[in-house]
Amino acid sequence: MINPEPLISVIMGVNRDEGNLHKSINSILNQTYTNLEFIIINDGNSDEVSQIVNQINDNRIILVAKEKIGLTACLNTGIDKSKGDYIARQDAGDFSKQDRFFEQIKFLQNNPSISLCGTWVNEYSISGTDLGLTMFPVADEKIKKDILFQNTFCHGSIIIEKKVLTILKGYRNEFIRSQDYDLWLRVIESHNVANINKVLYSRIVSRDSISFLNKKSQNEYARIARLCYDARQLNNEEPLHLIKNIKKDSFKISSSRKLKSLYNFYCGRRLYSNQKMKQSRIYFLHALIIYPFAVKNIIFIILTCLPNSFRLALDRIWLRSKKKHKLKID
Repeated sequence: MINPEPLISVIMGVNRDEGNLHKSINSILNQTYTNLEFIIINDGNSDEVSQIVNQINDNRIILVAKEKIGLTACLNTGIDKSKGDYIARQDAGDFSKQDRFFEQIKFLQNNPSISLCGTWVNEYSISGTDLGLTMFPVADEKIKKDILFQNTFCHGSIIIEKKVLTILKGYRNEFIRSQDYDLWLRVIESHNVANINKVLYSRIVSRDSISFLNKKSQNEYARIARLCYDARQLNNEEPLHLIKNIKKDSFKISSSRKLKSLYNFYCGRRLYSNQKMKQSRIYFLHALIIYPFAVKNIIFIILTCLPNSFRLALDRIWLRSKKKHKLKID
């Protein structure tokens, strides 16, 4: 084991159990790295959540009951109550490999210039399909280049020096969504970051996640976070006032058919990225059948039928275009 062992404060905000909460919590408590405290914020003071947590006998758990305050406020509450040298995240229902914290602390101690690090991630559909790996960029320079057109960290997988969060005053309350992305853009201005090229985190992609229910709203918050970043680079005032134009849940997807289609497209897109063409084609076909108005489903169905060399060439052209024009398009 690493010596000395700094204390890690793990923070989880949760408002319900989708069936994996107990297993998710245990994936933290069963870490090979044991010097940790686990701060769980019960967002909405749910009896269900309290019962599950109270069934687990581990004095490293600190359960905090709150009226419904949202994820951003939950995370800041956890940071305020934390005693650790490092703050780690874990999303409710996700899973950390047993050696996740051991590997991350070892990496940070061997690379003292790095203040924040995430990991690669394995994703699964709700039906159990292995959607493959998300291999985020690893090096600081690459991350800082790519992050301007896409998120380069899995929020639940990160660990960050608490002193950095203290300097930055945590997550900004204005960002009730994309709060992590706004934080990364503030961190990279004066600190080095990295991802470990190991799969140390996994998650089951749910249709009910914020990323699907509020996709457009989340993208709008991310757009404003980038505008704020650009303003800071020019020493201009940040356009935080634009957030007032985002009406609560105004972008929320109300059509269950469209939501199911988006979910199937996402699963297909992950399989496509991992070169699993037959499986991805099935998901794209389901997405098209459920909601036939999205042209991108047809485009990706065609792409899965193309020869590998031709498809990969098109992918490279599209990736270069996204980087050049800072496009955030699937």
